[in-house]
Amino acid sequence: MCRWKSVLLVSLLATTCAVSGCSDSSTGDDTQVMTGAELAGLLLSPGDIQGEWTLNKGPEGGGLPESGEITDADRDQLPQVQVCDKASAAAKEAISNLRWQAYRQLDRTENDPLDPPKDREGHMEFVQQYLMSDEPSRITTLYGDAAPGFIECLGDIPAGEEGPGTSTEVQIGQVGDERVAVLSRFEEAGGTGMWNIYSVLVRKGAVLVSVTAVDIVMGDLEAELTLSDVSDIVETAVSKL
Repeated sequence: MCRWKSVLLVSLLATTCAVSGCSDSSTGDDTQVMTGAELAGLLLSPGDIQGEWTLNKGPEGGGLPESGEITDADRDQLPQVQVCDKASAAAKEAISNLRWQAYRQLDRTENDPLDPPKDREGHMEFVQQYLMSDEPSRITTLYGDAAPGFIECLGDIPAGEEGPGTSTEVQIGQVGDERVAVLSRFEEAGGTGMWNIYSVLVRKGAVLVSVTAVDIVMGDLEAELTLSDVSDIVETAVSKL
């Protein structure tokens, strides 16, 4: 099991905010379109969030730029998001049109780490952050097209390569102009562990932020990464914009 591999998400995001709209009281000029280099400078760093986090530099001799800036040539190496079959064609197309310009993965050092293949009890925890910027109207359209489709992915996750499990909407703080958050929990193939995946998408002015927070639990243990932890991480990420 590799933290750098693509994370299979049965649902990335779901919210009534996509339908009815949610907003906060943020002030300031957040309508300026930023470059990939500018966005990379705003990515989370290990010292930004509580706990012992380290920068995941990817596979030895390869991987994505340590700076976090993503070029067209790098984009195919990003962990990919796969939505459920029930999502609409429009939502799937919107997700495919998300051209992330900055990316970073942070790994948390656990008291009881998972160290496969011999050690099959413990935790593997990591956070993946994606940023992109465009004209605010374009960001609004992308967000609005993507989010409703994932509402259809809430509910039971059928057994397949992974599963069974369930996907539910969760509430985070009032960050950005609109935000969505989902917790997907499903069994690892063979029933040897449980994946707990928080998927969050936030629109703030000219920037789209995606945060995926994962706690893979093996053995008779409870998840350590909580909704409160994820809310704090997202709030910190958005506050840097």
